[in-house]
Amino acid sequence: MFAKPLVSALLACSLVLTLGQAIAQEYPSKPIRFIVPSSPATTNDGLTRVITAEMSKILGQPIFVENKSGANQIIGVEAIARAAPDGYTVGILGVDGVAFMPLVSTHLRFDPFKDIVPVATVAEVRYVLAGPSARPWKSFSELVAYARANPGKLNYGSSAPQLLYGMMLILRKMNLDIAYIPYSGGGPYLLALAAGTVDMGIAGDGSAASLGERVQVMAITGSTRSAKRPNVPTFDELGIANVYGPSFSLFVPAGTAKPIVDRLVNALERAVQRPEVKVALDKLAFEVTFEKGESAARTLNDRIKAYADFARVSGLKPE
Repeated sequence: MFAKPLVSALLACSLVLTLGQAIAQEYPSKPIRFIVPSSPATTNDGLTRVITAEMSKILGQPIFVENKSGANQIIGVEAIARAAPDGYTVGILGVDGVAFMPLVSTHLRFDPFKDIVPVATVAEVRYVLAGPSARPWKSFSELVAYARANPGKLNYGSSAPQLLYGMMLILRKMNLDIAYIPYSGGGPYLLALAAGTVDMGIAGDGSAASLGERVQVMAITGSTRSAKRPNVPTFDELGIANVYGPSFSLFVPAGTAKPIVDRLVNALERAVQRPEVKVALDKLAFEVTFEKGESAARTLNDRIKAYADFARVSGLKPE
């Protein structure tokens, strides 16, 4: 009595497996489009162009990088969310930007947590706590001691929610009274750090390095110390958990077939392992963090929880 259902189930499984194999063999059969939700020559753009140049060789199809900037990256991410789940419109996106989207905008026409899916971590950029070199403190502990001895007399700057998030964690953990000066753009903010208009702030390690000896670095993100700054402690070492540097993952539209995802992820893995790719990314201040499977989803979920807590405590409201 169970023979027919069993045979039917086996046939169905066989059909699914055959179909999956066929999809994997056929994909990609035409050019692939990688969406970058920012302008040319930006951090995300540079990362995508370095990696896709190598992935194109591996997959045997042209990969076109299309910049769709605007609306705080929402326009570009929406293009991926609304694309057909066929593997031909995907993107390497900033995980932090995706996690922040519903916290800063009320105009989303898609769900960044359901309509796109992270399938592999790619790389990250280190953030640092930096300040003018002319200040009397030369380490994080000296900064904390000075701030506690002079409550309300110091200030810090920020030009983006991700940077403000890190500073607020520091202030809460160390119980510091330091005033906040907001900046509307990264350029003016970095100039303020270099000129001494602000006493400290979070910045990209590459940006801090570009300011040379005008700034000093007191702490850095990451699970281990940076090879470029071996004498600078990580935030974790200092007892301040969950200060993140920007992380980037490969995202695809929800519903993309697993064989297609596997082909993309395999090509990505091979690309980031190439020595010339690692050298090119290092010049752009990226560190390869490739992991597939659940790691990408876990990275996004960690950011979602941390930034939701930050929004609640800071009073950040979407506009």
